[in-house]
Amino acid sequence: MYLLHKIDSWSEKHHPLWLDIFRVLLGIILIWQAIYFISNKSAVIEIVQKYGFGFYTMTAAHGIIGIHLVGGLLILTGLLTRFAAALQIPVLICNIIFILLPSGFMQLKPEAGLTILVLALSALFLFEGSGTFSLDGYLNRHKD
Repeated sequence: MYLLHKIDSWSEKHHPLWLDIFRVLLGIILIWQAIYFISNKSAVIEIVQKYGFGFYTMTAAHGIIGIHLVGGLLILTGLLTRFAAALQIPVLICNIIFILLPSGFMQLKPEAGLTILVLALSALFLFEGSGTFSLDGYLNRHKD
């Protein structure tokens, strides 16, 4: 627990503004992806059905949409950023393993780069936190 506290206090003191900009952009991308999934729900359900969820296909599809939407909103506002980033990572890893990699490394789909970038940014904010210009930063400064 002491190591996590040290990492948290270091990241609060050394959090540059450009990281806040990337956090906001990551939140926007995740919200956009959730809206895209909502508008093309049949495509998401078709992809999820391929992997044998059976009865739980709709639950998995709605779970993916909910994780992206709620996580994107939390990351965008900077509220519970580490928690929201931790929720994104398993979904993104499953996306890479089950959807992008089966076609082979030489035939990666165009969205592979965006998925890998979003995964890397989610991992960064899992460790870095929300930053100064966020709801977490505001709540820490105004504890009264």
